[in-house]
Amino acid sequence: RLATALPHLSLPASPPPLHIMAETEDKKRKAEEPAKEEPAAKKEAKEEELELEKDAPNDKRKETKETVGFNASETTLNVVPTFGGKVLTTVNEGGMQYLIAGARANVGIKSGRYMFEVKIIEMFNFAEASQWRTKGPKQQIVRLGFSLAGSSLILGDSEDGVHFSDDGMYCPGRQRLRMQGGRFHRDSSIGILLNLDAKSENANTISLFLNGMRASKPQKLPEELIGKTLFPHISFRNVSVQVNMGPQPLKALPFTCRMVQGAAADDVVVAVEKAPKDGKYDIVLPVGFPDEGTFDWLSSFLEKNPSYVELSDRKLQDWAASSGFFRPKQGNWSSNDKPTFAYRMPSMDDMSLQRMVNSLAPLTPRNYVVMEVKSNLVADERAKVLKRFGGKFKKTALVVMGEPTEDYKKRVKNKILKMKQEKSDAVWKLKKTQQEARKMLFAKTKEIAEKKKAEEEEKKKALESAKKAEEEKGKEAESEKKEEVGDEEKTEEDKKDEDKKEEGTKEGDKDEEDKQTEQAPEPKEEEIEDLGDEPPKVELDEEEEKLWFIPKGNFPDIAQQVMSNSYSSFSIPETAEGFDDVKFEWQPEDGSKEYLRKWILQTKLTSRIEDLVPSAYFREKWAAWTKLSQEWQSKQKAFQSGGDKTEKEQAQVSDSLAVEDVNDVGKGEPLYSNFGPEDWALMQLRAELHLLQDAFKKDVNDPDRTNVPAIHLNFYYKIYFNKYLDLKQFTVEKAEDLIKLVKDTVKISEDGMLTSQLSGDVESMDIMAKLTESSRKERQRRLDAGDETARLKFVQAAPPAPPAPSAAPVPSAAPMVTAPPAQQQQHQQQHQQQQQQHQQQQHYQQHQQQWQNYDRDRGHKGGDKGGRKGYGKDYGKDWGKDYGKGGKDKGGKFKGGGKGFKGGKW
Repeated sequence: RLATALPHLSLPASPPPLHIMAETEDKKRKAEEPAKEEPAAKKEAKEEELELEKDAPNDKRKETKETVGFNASETTLNVVPTFGGKVLTTVNEGGMQYLIAGARANVGIKSGRYMFEVKIIEMFNFAEASQWRTKGPKQQIVRLGFSLAGSSLILGDSEDGVHFSDDGMYCPGRQRLRMQGGRFHRDSSIGILLNLDAKSENANTISLFLNGMRASKPQKLPEELIGKTLFPHISFRNVSVQVNMGPQPLKALPFTCRMVQGAAADDVVVAVEKAPKDGKYDIVLPVGFPDEGTFDWLSSFLEKNPSYVELSDRKLQDWAASSGFFRPKQGNWSSNDKPTFAYRMPSMDDMSLQRMVNSLAPLTPRNYVVMEVKSNLVADERAKVLKRFGGKFKKTALVVMGEPTEDYKKRVKNKILKMKQEKSDAVWKLKKTQQEARKMLFAKTKEIAEKKKAEEEEKKKALESAKKAEEEKGKEAESEKKEEVGDEEKTEEDKKDEDKKEEGTKEGDKDEEDKQTEQAPEPKEEEIEDLGDEPPKVELDEEEEKLWFIPKGNFPDIAQQVMSNSYSSFSIPETAEGFDDVKFEWQPEDGSKEYLRKWILQTKLTSRIEDLVPSAYFREKWAAWTKLSQEWQSKQKAFQSGGDKTEKEQAQVSDSLAVEDVNDVGKGEPLYSNFGPEDWALMQLRAELHLLQDAFKKDVNDPDRTNVPAIHLNFYYKIYFNKYLDLKQFTVEKAEDLIKLVKDTVKISEDGMLTSQLSGDVESMDIMAKLTESSRKERQRRLDAGDETARLKFVQAAPPAPPAPSAAPVPSAAPMVTAPPAQQQQHQQQHQQQQQQHQQQQHYQQHQQQWQNYDRDRGHKGGDKGGRKGYGKDYGKDWGKDYGKGGKDKGGKFKGGGKGFKGGKW
């Protein structure tokens, strides 16, 4: 107002508000202060944004002239290359959709920095996807990287490769390391850069780029891959990919980089696929004996000939395991030649996978080795394989029979020694771990004992101090009392009482100390065996040194039933069958044929005859013996129940075998009058084993097969007598021990055959009673002499009815001696279980595909009804449970989709 009223006066401007003045001063101060450093995290983030690779220098060296692509021998059977190898897709039918495909390029990088690109252009889904999600690995897979020549075609299956996976993992060898980001999807341009330039700061690294942008830091290569030639490698499942090896990228990177197609010739190695001179690739059929080095020889062959592709069921299971599936559990009917396929995937379990491989292999030109142990030994089945491959392949049979070569024997010994050393090392490590655990336990126990001892000593000192202080206090009180009372003297009795109390207290303290000392003894260290710092080295023993082949594992090369039905058809291949060449690897042709003849004969002697049926001859003999044994039992009872006992004891027989009439050895006494339950049981066993051996020889009617093999004694005993040998009745563990009890009738020979000890044909079965009585007398004589080892450990039982032979009915009268009721029930259960297993096995072999498809289809239908149509929680769930696991899963997932059935309405 003043300035307005007096404009001629020059007044200062009004000052700004205080908060504006403060802001102004703060800005001035900050401008004058030196700039502060940015936080470390922000600084690192900015550094990451800077590209770590530099532009490629101008390289005037000659580029490789080789077209980068994929050789047929470096791709799996389910890879389908199109557009000159620039697009790769897979076979997605017949179980191939479950297996990962792999393709390795024909040009490898040994130095420099180069890249290649891949683009996912198509993804596949299948009707079985619902089962796959719950029972199988991921459906769509893409893995991009580099690997060594000759390594597995599935990236991640060995240590000889490195790759990035579509789920954002960096995988050196078999490892899987999580990265930030790095996931790639359909229509993404994925670049894989390999830097082997020794001058670069990022030498020996691999990087991932997505759509031209860096998606990972340079990742260090595994040590085992540094300095080696690495080939571009792609593994994928249920997708189609576009492959760009160059020379121009699909998406430019932040820096210039040469692609594999434009690589300098000095920086690459070309894997040339040598085509056969006559244009025919090899198809090899190894022919060898089961469990005599078949698959082990094949492994050695493939090591020497890596260009060959194995066609076998075991290889398919290896492929499935590399594709993320667990190996199925093998059953009793499984073998190395034909393992069980039980993946719960329809196209894999119904043998579609094998049929697809058989169809694809002849269409793909490469070298094959068909490993079918049983089929390669049978002429008719060999002919089918040759017909399938037609005239485009050179067909060779490699006969691997007889005594192996020295090189193979050395290989077997080294492998057995390695297995033995691994087992010894495992035992040594276990003992070493247990020793360390005992040492730690002892140290801990000793530490606790010392601590406890120290605490007791401290406690003892505290008690002594307190006691001493109390005594001094008592003395002071006593002296004061004396002063107050005067010169009154204590009587001698009081002094004695006090002395006794003091002595008692001291003794009590001493006893307590002794007790504490006894309760806490010092722990003593155990004597520990000195195992050394390294596991001991093992050596082969004499028996192992003699081995030609690796011992049989958990499963045979051919299942026992298949072997029994087919071994007689085994033969050595000949050129007349359609082979271009027949080669003998171990023994010459004559030696191999002789070895085959002896092998078939030995196999015939030891293999089981699955379809053997007891003849009318056996049924007649068995019925007659059953009737005769019943008559003898009745006569024994009649003799024992009547007449004067003293008169019966007067009949003496010096030689039981010389008796003419077993029913009357004198004065109406039968030879078997003194038989006990164990004697009747032994006589029955003698008769059964004699009739078994006699009937087997006549029923088989083969001069090469006249005796029952001991290893199959129980099998044939079951066929003829419809029961199993009762080992528990005589408390023995093995059939061999039971046969020793009747060695006067039958025995097991050195070659493992059941051999009769009775000369010629037995005209009368009276010999069974004579042998039993002779054995009884000898046993009694030894017992009377004090030999307790002669006493039989027999389980006495009541005599129920005997089982009839399976081939025909027999008289229904009761036998002499059988097992107790508890044992009968156990035997019956065992019989039912084995019969059920046999039926299940036959059912599985004859109707495998039918019942699997039936269960699966019904399961899906049940699940669909319980889920989609909403028939109710219980209805759908029960259908799923009853008709297959697939239905159970599906029904369980959609349970409760509709209202339950109640009152006649849904």
